[in-house]
Amino acid sequence: MGLSLAIAFTIPVYGRLLPFLIGFLFLNWLIEGEYSKTFPLIFKERTRFLMFSFSFLYLLYLAGLIHTNNFQYAREDLEIKVSILLFPLIFATSDFPLLSKKETGIILRVFAAGCIAGSLILVGRAFYSSVFIHQAGAFYYTSLSWNFHPGYYSMYITFAMSNILYFLLIRQSVKGFPKVTAHILILLFFTLMIVLLSSKAGLLIWLCVIGFYAVILLFKYKRWRTVVIFVAVALTAFVLFLLLFPTAADRVSQAKQDIAFKDSIDNSGRSTGDRILIWKSSEEIIKKHFLFGVGTGDVRDKLMEEYRRGNVIAVLKHYLNAHNQYVQTFMALGIFGLLILITMIVTPAIFSLKRENYIYFAFLFIVGISMIFESMLERQEGVVFYAFFNVFFFDLAAIGPV
Repeated sequence: MGLSLAIAFTIPVYGRLLPFLIGFLFLNWLIEGEYSKTFPLIFKERTRFLMFSFSFLYLLYLAGLIHTNNFQYAREDLEIKVSILLFPLIFATSDFPLLSKKETGIILRVFAAGCIAGSLILVGRAFYSSVFIHQAGAFYYTSLSWNFHPGYYSMYITFAMSNILYFLLIRQSVKGFPKVTAHILILLFFTLMIVLLSSKAGLLIWLCVIGFYAVILLFKYKRWRTVVIFVAVALTAFVLFLLLFPTAADRVSQAKQDIAFKDSIDNSGRSTGDRILIWKSSEEIIKKHFLFGVGTGDVRDKLMEEYRRGNVIAVLKHYLNAHNQYVQTFMALGIFGLLILITMIVTPAIFSLKRENYIYFAFLFIVGISMIFESMLERQEGVVFYAFFNVFFFDLAAIGPV
């Protein structure tokens, strides 16, 4: 429990500590030795097997070594993705349930506290850079999120907001004027951070999460008045922050222009234009290696070759990946890898929705959309976030709503 809390808090604060914490968690699992008794249960108990099945994607990446030439890149890639193997393995061989509902609530609160602490660190540094160093745009995008990708940090914050909205609006477990007010202020602060981070994917996911909870409240619980107040306050705050910080709105407008002129190479150098060019190059690789992909270690090399062939210089010089996890996995492992990845998102999402575990569904919803815009399993800040929260949410979904 202690290491799980440390991981939850550290994800949005200081990612460089995560490998050490995960290492301690793995060592603790080895020393306890319970796996010698519980590992055979993976093939006897359905819940354990399903949890362990989240590691199948990693096992397929291992199989991708068979037709790989660049083993150095493959080793680095497998090291980054090792959480996809370790968390399902450790949790599937532990005593069930892994965490009680109370302990799950504590972990979610600790993660939210980490998001608050991390955001305050970012804002504090931006203030220092703006006032004492006179750095232009210190409160905006990558200058603000200097130690995290803005899209990933927006994902963290949106997930924390989703959890708060669940307990505030769905469960209605936040009682008393002081607590309700504090939670609303935190939601407004997180909304402001998402606007300042100005990740287009982050802004879109925020709107999707607001829409998701509005739909649940409206059609499942019939709380018409709550929906009207909730949506009105959320959108008013969102629009107000966009007006106060118009740079975020400018990025959305720029994205529309890039899409409108998607056939122009001149668009490269801007994130939306880059993605369009990258996806075109990725499409050519997928056509040639549809069944088995290019192998675990050869994805980057093949993609760089395609960039050169297509003269996509602005993308080539930054060694950019596919910026879409579905496409990235498709290129590496072929159609089988893509199907496993989609199954890892869609199947538990359907399961959680049937069990009315909306907090797990919202998590998968956020991750699933994020994977459209980022190759989030290619970076530690994405893979640890997904692998860690997915396993204990899945366990909780088997029990029932939080």
